[in-house]
Amino acid sequence: MKRNTLQWLAFAAVALMVWVTASAWSAAPPAEAQKPVEKSRKDLTPKPEGWVAPDQQEAEELARKTYPYVEKVLMEDLPLRQQRLRNIDIGFKDIKRSYILLDSPYVDTYDKKYGPVRFMHAKHAASLDGDCAACHHYRPADPEAAETVACRSCHQEAFSGGDQERLGLKAAYHIQCMGCHADMKKGPVSCEGCHATRPVDHKELVKLPANPTPQEVTKECLRCHEDAGKDMLTSAHWLWRGPSPFTTEQRKDVMSGKGTTTINNFCISILSNEARCTSCHAGYGWKDDTFDFSKTENIDCLVCHDTTGSYVKAPPKAGMPDPKVDLPHVAQNVGPTSRSSCGTCHFSGGGGDAVKHADMSSELNWPSRDCDIHMGGYDFQCVECHQTRNHKISGRSTSAPVVEGSRACEDCHTSAPHYGDSLLDHHLNKHCDTVGCNTCHSPVYSKCLATKTWWDWSTAGDRDRKAQKDKYGKEDYNWMKGTFEWKESAKPEYAWYNGFMKRHVLGDTINPDAVGFRPGEELTYAQKRALVKTNITEPIGSMKDPHSKITPFKIMAAIQPADAEHRHLLVPHTFPYDKEDKTAFWVSADWQAAFEEGMKKAKLPYSGEYMWVATNMYWRIEHEVMPKEHALSCVQCHTSLKGDRTCDRCHQDGRNAKFRELVEKGADFEHLRLKGRDVGSLIGTTDYIDFKKLGYKDDPILSGGRFKTLPLGYGATKK
Repeated sequence: MKRNTLQWLAFAAVALMVWVTASAWSAAPPAEAQKPVEKSRKDLTPKPEGWVAPDQQEAEELARKTYPYVEKVLMEDLPLRQQRLRNIDIGFKDIKRSYILLDSPYVDTYDKKYGPVRFMHAKHAASLDGDCAACHHYRPADPEAAETVACRSCHQEAFSGGDQERLGLKAAYHIQCMGCHADMKKGPVSCEGCHATRPVDHKELVKLPANPTPQEVTKECLRCHEDAGKDMLTSAHWLWRGPSPFTTEQRKDVMSGKGTTTINNFCISILSNEARCTSCHAGYGWKDDTFDFSKTENIDCLVCHDTTGSYVKAPPKAGMPDPKVDLPHVAQNVGPTSRSSCGTCHFSGGGGDAVKHADMSSELNWPSRDCDIHMGGYDFQCVECHQTRNHKISGRSTSAPVVEGSRACEDCHTSAPHYGDSLLDHHLNKHCDTVGCNTCHSPVYSKCLATKTWWDWSTAGDRDRKAQKDKYGKEDYNWMKGTFEWKESAKPEYAWYNGFMKRHVLGDTINPDAVGFRPGEELTYAQKRALVKTNITEPIGSMKDPHSKITPFKIMAAIQPADAEHRHLLVPHTFPYDKEDKTAFWVSADWQAAFEEGMKKAKLPYSGEYMWVATNMYWRIEHEVMPKEHALSCVQCHTSLKGDRTCDRCHQDGRNAKFRELVEKGADFEHLRLKGRDVGSLIGTTDYIDFKKLGYKDDPILSGGRFKTLPLGYGATKK
């Protein structure tokens, strides 16, 4: 009885507390309704005032220029015209403009679907062996006129002038270009092969509620672009894995990539850190290994196709857009990809601007001509080189294994890109058998913005250490990541490369000669730098391989964790899953907990003992191509040309050539220094490439090429 009474009293007390609490809540003023997030349409990458791509601007002005109509032409049989032009020595050297934009009011009168054509005049002339008559088949009848005139001088509006049979400019372009491509069995013959498609105005097409979810936006896109959604599901940008035909010992692996076993010496691995890493994923919600890659509604169309500059991801939210983004506004203004949309992710790899890539940074949104001739001079967008079919993007990175199609300089410039017929052009084209294009045309990397070159994870965890800024304004320390070094306008490392890479993947054992250091062991910076390295990526090639070329690389060096017993690199869990997660290093600064969780997600054993080891990665230099007048000169690489002897070692007759001027024509580091670049140490360099390190006995001019010694003239005494 007493027990029942006590139970009843306890129940009554609890009931009274609940009633009092409920009364208090009901008496309290109602909670203020959550304010809607203010939407922003601000362009985050606006074009700087006054920015122009000067080479493209000149081409556009020329394309709009009108010419007097040529009423009469000199009728001349093609073989006779070809022979006459050869006899009067008209050919490649007479080309005034190597690049022309094929665009004219005569062409664009009726059809606005396609954009103008970028026409490489010099390349086409070279492919025809300088046969100008192949395209310029007649000359004006006026004896004072030039032998070759612009196409639009003779071809303008269809059926214009006195000659009703003469083709209009549009027909002339298409018949001449497509006919030649078909006859030679090379070159595009489809519209999209030459033209960029102009974007469709989506303002009236896209129907969305005022505040849609990201998935609702995607469903609206897929209402018309269903096939694009299906294509995207099998793409590398969606899966972060795919075929790796240029990775040795993994050439048949169809699921290699950073979404699986790829590792690096920056943030190391996506595994267990998905929610942070996938801020750059072309999708929504990849926060862990339960993400469903079959759901098309989770594709993020806007991150690639935004043209407003206002779309941005929320960094720690697994690819979800920032709540401030006005999604209907962005969706109604979609269009082709751009440097800015691609750069949203690719310029910021590794957690910051220019951190990973030595040749890509936000400077490429609106670069100067000196920074990159293609993007800053001709206003190229990324897709103009990285051509795309069915959302498979061509290009080959040395840092990631997935390949959906290869692209190379030679695709546009041919394997003999120095189109002239001078002595220098001849020798430069011979160099192309051995030297990669960027070796000469990208003499320094990260000349637009400093890149990270050293990352020491072993020093992370000191919350009290204050970061210092280097001469580039970059911080040298972050307690969550460790110690850094940065370089700007740096000289590349050169190595033989035949297109294949060797990669260290998760589970591989480190270099057998590598010796690490344990927690608590203090090594100096010099001692860490001297440790035996494990190459996470390294180029395949050799001096004796005819397919190998001397290629420029950025070497990324790091100190990162490895299992002391199993001797494989460790995956740290750095970014927390949620507020309750205490195993993430960026929360607890506890390496042991971070390694245990990271290796569990990687499904690899962890002995419980870790050490710090040195690693390297080779990152090929492919962008930030300088104008040809700033390519490396002969004397900057060949020390033997520094003295009195130059080309006259072989060419005894120099009456028609200024040898000294030829060998010194090239990169002007003083010009770059005046532009604010950190190249003072390179001024006056005459041993830019270490030939002995590459396997030569000496400067190849003295010791001979890699497959044969120099021919006639070597060793001749100067007269």
